[in-house]
Amino acid sequence: MKDSLKKSFICWIFIGALCLMGCSEPAKKKAPRFLIKTPLMTITSSDFLEELDLKRAAYPYNIHENPAEYNEMVIHLVKMLSEEIILLSAAADKRIIVMDQEVESAEEKFKEDYPDDSFDQILLKNAISYSFWKKRFKKNLIMDKLIDQELKQRIEITSRDIVEFYKKYRIANAQDPDNNALVLKKIENEQELVSRLRMQKTQDKYDEWIQQLGKDYPVEINKDKLKTFLLDIEKSEGSENATNKSR
Repeated sequence: MKDSLKKSFICWIFIGALCLMGCSEPAKKKAPRFLIKTPLMTITSSDFLEELDLKRAAYPYNIHENPAEYNEMVIHLVKMLSEEIILLSAAADKRIIVMDQEVESAEEKFKEDYPDDSFDQILLKNAISYSFWKKRFKKNLIMDKLIDQELKQRIEITSRDIVEFYKKYRIANAQDPDNNALVLKKIENEQELVSRLRMQKTQDKYDEWIQQLGKDYPVEINKDKLKTFLLDIEKSEGSENATNKSR
């Protein structure tokens, strides 16, 4: 009888444990660890590695043999992607997008400068996949659209601005009379002149504008993760200083 009660007691304990296990909250999935992020967007280590492979294509193949130069390249990429994620966060917040048709049209226009299969050859030579290039191309279009809508088109151009810009442009090209005549002929049209002036003013105001966006969409950098992409981080003074500047 005692053995029977004992078995029943053990059975109920087992059933109760199963119930508790079944009723408990499911384990929460760990969020992917970020390398760079804003409140709206995240760049993971794998995303960064893709970008780093692309950037390395513009450097000597043995750049890793010079830790200071290699780390400088990595830090420069961090700064570039930090600025990009600010712009893309602002674009997402303002619901600025590019439709597939816009991307296709822009791509066709872009490839006009690459006859035959020269564009494909460039991708192949630099070991860049078309899908990765297309993704980056679309990001650039979104950022350009944001800059045009939120900065470029909001710049006011007065008649006085046009006159002063025209005079400065003539003076700047006075030392090259042949080229001067050709360039001035191209910008005689007021619309072209306004376009050039607007572009110049956009460049002049860009730094102040992006700094304000950085306050609206602050960037956080995972310094521990970043160290995994750097070479001899503790031995390279230059890299350590560069890292401090990126904070």
